[in-house]
Amino acid sequence: MITMKFGGTSVGTPESIRQACQLIKAELAHKPVVIVSAHNSPSVRMTDTLVAAAHAAKDGKPDASKVIEAQHWICRELGIDPSSNGIDRLLERFDKLLSGIAMIGELTPRTMDVVMSFGERMSARVVNDVLRREFGVKSEYRSAITLGLKTDHNFGAARPDPRCYPAVAKQISDLDCDVLVTTGFIASTDDGQITTLGRGGSDYSATIFGAIVGAEEVQIWTDVSGVMTADPRIVPEAESIPELTFMEASELAWYGAKVLHPATMTPAIENDIPVRVKNTARPDHPGTVIRRTVKQDSEAGAVKSLAVMKNVALVTISTGRMFGTHGFMSRVFDVFNRHGVDIHMIATSEVTISVTTPNAEAAERAAEAIRDFASVTVEKGLALISVVGERMKGMPGVAARVTKALAEAQVSIRMISQGASEINIAMILEGDQARDAVISLHKELFDNLAAS
Repeated sequence: MITMKFGGTSVGTPESIRQACQLIKAELAHKPVVIVSAHNSPSVRMTDTLVAAAHAAKDGKPDASKVIEAQHWICRELGIDPSSNGIDRLLERFDKLLSGIAMIGELTPRTMDVVMSFGERMSARVVNDVLRREFGVKSEYRSAITLGLKTDHNFGAARPDPRCYPAVAKQISDLDCDVLVTTGFIASTDDGQITTLGRGGSDYSATIFGAIVGAEEVQIWTDVSGVMTADPRIVPEAESIPELTFMEASELAWYGAKVLHPATMTPAIENDIPVRVKNTARPDHPGTVIRRTVKQDSEAGAVKSLAVMKNVALVTISTGRMFGTHGFMSRVFDVFNRHGVDIHMIATSEVTISVTTPNAEAAERAAEAIRDFASVTVEKGLALISVVGERMKGMPGVAARVTKALAEAQVSIRMISQGASEINIAMILEGDQARDAVISLHKELFDNLAAS
């Protein structure tokens, strides 16, 4: 078996939906489990539309019309009757949910998870309908909730409970079909409350289901031809990377690469399942395969890719009490934990701790608590750039080339970190310098290699 995940742009238009169905039909011999995201295209940005409607309802203006119009347009273009496959029933529930939000005047994380779940639940029904009617595939739709995928109660970023996996596997094996179409991104708690795995969590769903069914491969179908050497919107000449290790892909995802959700690699690593990233619009392109080990190309450089994370906050904590005092770091990190601050980089001296986080608001809340025992500054709007590659380990001169490229671009490094694994050099710099930094780094680390 394999799992095939289709991102929002891969099911965003009638044409892309038909293309996805064609790709699914081509894999029938592998009995694919298909995971889909909500529709996402310039015409239909379903998740954004759902969220906007929920916020409007909170302000006393419940209106489901934009969601209904968008979903009905998709159905109409595909010749689907939304009253026959459960979509209209979902839209009626969504309309009632908005009325409830308006009545209470409150939008909690728990309610927002319910709101956001409608996108995947509708798009999966659409894909299943097209597979059966237009492509003659013996497929079945079941939501991840119906299949019994369980999580904790951390609404907005729930973690799956592996204890449910055997029961989910049995549900899937008992189905009499060639293709199962299910929802990415969503699950439920033991007491039946809908949860989400975080924005972009359909990738995570794909590897979770891959682990559940013992897949031989997880395929992530998106709108780019694999993982690139840099963001092609910044570096148009960026190229697809044929192979990555699990650790390289994990670092790239964690530090801002948009192709993969940060949690995606965990089930793949734990179960040693290769993950292949491919382009729905260019299915003949090999894309990128991610596995435990890869062949080392003697012609390749030490660096595999550059990742950029914007709107990063830098928290600097200073106090003379750190010197020779046990427990100070523990106290600081206890505050970060209580306020939900995800830390990406850390640097320390005898009197200063500096950390970076994408959670600026949480950082501000934590800083208020830390000010009871230390001086704190929070700087926002910075950028974090990561230079990633396992072959950097033990290879002299890479850091020198990185700093040379940034100096040539007249970019100042605010903070730099390289872990003992030497797989990643991460740097903090001013947000408005990120683009120039990436262009200069790519030229030094990739273009110069190609020319040599």
